[in-house]
Amino acid sequence: MQQLCRTLLLFLFSFSLLLPGHAQEQPAYKNAFTVKFFGLSMHLRPTPYPELFKNRLDRKGIAVLNFGGIVGYDRFVVREVISVRVEQGLYSDCASSLAGFTHLGWRGQIFKAGRHSLNGGFGPTLVYRRDWNRLQGYEDDGYFNRSGDWQYKFYWYGGEFEYNYQLKGQYDLSLNLVPGIPELVSFGAGFRKRF
Repeated sequence: MQQLCRTLLLFLFSFSLLLPGHAQEQPAYKNAFTVKFFGLSMHLRPTPYPELFKNRLDRKGIAVLNFGGIVGYDRFVVREVISVRVEQGLYSDCASSLAGFTHLGWRGQIFKAGRHSLNGGFGPTLVYRRDWNRLQGYEDDGYFNRSGDWQYKFYWYGGEFEYNYQLKGQYDLSLNLVPGIPELVSFGAGFRKRF
């Protein structure tokens, strides 16, 4: 009988640890809005067209500045841990051509420690750019599909990693890394507001 009482008390104590605390509970937000400057692409392999990259930071065109922005909206479905995100980017790509992407996907919190959090996400993404075939010296490798003056590529598995540092209350500094495997990795920086 004593063993049963101890087991029951241990179970109840363990269960109570899983319940949310109320003394220092933060407000539960349902939405987040993100605005980021899209600014740097790092190519993972040598490009055959470094001369097309006017904003390259090195001779080989490995590091290239991009100029543009990303706006995103999150709807949290499980506390502030899992959300659905829609995201739109518009920027000048590596060849200084108008480009963009449209993304819809899931986001999940990988970890949270104090003011720091890391989220990961994935979902379908449409990437598009002005057709590079108009650029002298470019030879189309067929990777992108063509439609009129545009090239595009649809990915079922597009995603990103997002680091957030809580500045004050519901405002965060937000940095993202977009793995465009096998070609490049892109970086952006901005702000996120949870509401």
